[in-house]
Amino acid sequence: MLKNLGSLLVILGIYAVVLYLAIAYWALKDARERSDSVGLHYFALFVNLVLPLLGLLVYMLVRPGTTMVERRALELESEALSMTSEEEDLRPCPACGREIEKDFILCPYCQTRFAKRCPSCQKSVRLGWTLCPYCATSLEMGKVSRAAGRD
Repeated sequence: MLKNLGSLLVILGIYAVVLYLAIAYWALKDARERSDSVGLHYFALFVNLVLPLLGLLVYMLVRPGTTMVERRALELESEALSMTSEEEDLRPCPACGREIEKDFILCPYCQTRFAKRCPSCQKSVRLGWTLCPYCATSLEMGKVSRAAGRD
């Protein structure tokens, strides 16, 4: 009986040590995701090594509310919402990445063609399309007639 109790205490002790180290590691990892401050990283590790469960509560109270990834996403969303109409008319070229106007059918820098003009309404349409979605004109080679029943 005493042997079983000793084994149980050893298992519980190992479990407690693993939990203790796991909490300290998690706090350090979380601090690295939330801040570039080395001071916060050391604080998170130190407080959780010195005060195992209480340290976790203290760290949870002082840590930044959002991760760096979440803050960057909010910044990008804010930038997108504050774009001027001139900036909205620009987009990156799919081939070279340079900024080009939204209605360009080819890139003036690398000459990559990514759209064509409808011969009827002159709107920009994608290369693989066989029918103009704006005026229902057939875009197949040599055909410039309206699609049947689409007037």
